[in-house]
Amino acid sequence: MDILDTDTLGKRGAILASKDSLRDKFEAILSNPYHPDTNPDGFINIGTAENYVMLEEVVEFANENRLKFDTETINYGLGPWGSPRLRNGMARYFNKWFNPISHVNPNNIIFASGLVSIFEMLGFALGDPGDGVMLTRPCYTAFPGDFGIKAALTPVFVSFPFTDQFSPVAIVHYEEALSRAKVAGIRVRFLVLCNPHNPLGRCYSPKALMALMRWCNRHSIHLIADEVYAMSVYEVPHASSSDSSSNTQPFHSVLSLNTDELIDPSLLHQTYGFSKDFASGGLRLGCLYTKNKALLRAVSAMTQFHWTPSPSETVAIAMLEDEEWTASFLTKSKEALATSSAVAKKVLDEMGIRYAEGSNAGFFLWVDLSSFLDRVYGAEDGWAKEEILNGRMFKEKIFLTPGGAQAAECPGFYRLIFTRDERSIREGLRRLGRALGLVL
Repeated sequence: MDILDTDTLGKRGAILASKDSLRDKFEAILSNPYHPDTNPDGFINIGTAENYVMLEEVVEFANENRLKFDTETINYGLGPWGSPRLRNGMARYFNKWFNPISHVNPNNIIFASGLVSIFEMLGFALGDPGDGVMLTRPCYTAFPGDFGIKAALTPVFVSFPFTDQFSPVAIVHYEEALSRAKVAGIRVRFLVLCNPHNPLGRCYSPKALMALMRWCNRHSIHLIADEVYAMSVYEVPHASSSDSSSNTQPFHSVLSLNTDELIDPSLLHQTYGFSKDFASGGLRLGCLYTKNKALLRAVSAMTQFHWTPSPSETVAIAMLEDEEWTASFLTKSKEALATSSAVAKKVLDEMGIRYAEGSNAGFFLWVDLSSFLDRVYGAEDGWAKEEILNGRMFKEKIFLTPGGAQAAECPGFYRLIFTRDERSIREGLRRLGRALGLVL
């Protein structure tokens, strides 16, 4: 990296400039994408979670509908918090698909330019610099930055060494993490629960969700349920050598539970967006649903910095209002996810690579490459070996998200995205095999 003259910046800018850059990490990967026919030597990215198998369906919908723009589409629109039509459409969607215990009021929904923006604003509104945001291990790689880069919150990780984190008995580990935070002088303000889980691809049972609500209420900790993969839950076609379909859990939204005696409604919040279930990450639309009026006002005060793009709203509204298309799209997506996950599991089984059991949601598998770290020389520490392995993968032009970037408890675990086409998956795993020193 070039030597930077950070003296020209303020303290905050100097800190940001001196940290690892997302652009530095991903520009080489994103600027040279693999294509089996037009760019076979390109970078195969099976680390970024996109619903690639459904992109063409969205493109076809937009083109066939000949979406028409009007003056409100091109000007500032009806405010940076999401137009009434968009919020009404999302409320209808929640009421139809999330089985809410009570009617979802569109006035309790606020939109911004993606969930990254929603999370940043939640960090600002719910905490002060140095406060803690509780995250389960492993966690979505961007969570620490979403809440930390500008809101300056400190991640407090919950480890589950011998316990299934999706069971109610896992509460003891949240208590341990909270105690450690208190000893360190960190005030935990909220817990972020990714359900379905990223990167483990599993759902929390109603009993586990209720136990967490009681725990949060007891400690006056906010619970943010990130349900962005809610409709990306699929049937596991069959049990393979590494997977057992009997372990799978269907999705239950926090909206579907009677929370009256579990948690103060001002402490419970749900987030959702178009990037995953609707395969529309480029729309940059995410939303917060909460009954906390003060929080809605606080977030509304910041939405001018995270304005929802009016052209994106036009596309999103068209999808939400075409309920027949939405139902068909979600069905096709679930089928495509089941097929794609089965292909990836089959190839991994053939290679002798293990992956976490019970996954039935999202676009990913939690792959265990820890046994291959013994073949990595040049370092003794497991995490250092993982870094060396990352470099080998980069040389082979294959990218998986490493566990070190996801607060994994042990080195050698990776998130593999299976939603690429079959040729890309097979070629990507062939390159991974070369990086691991396998003879294929």
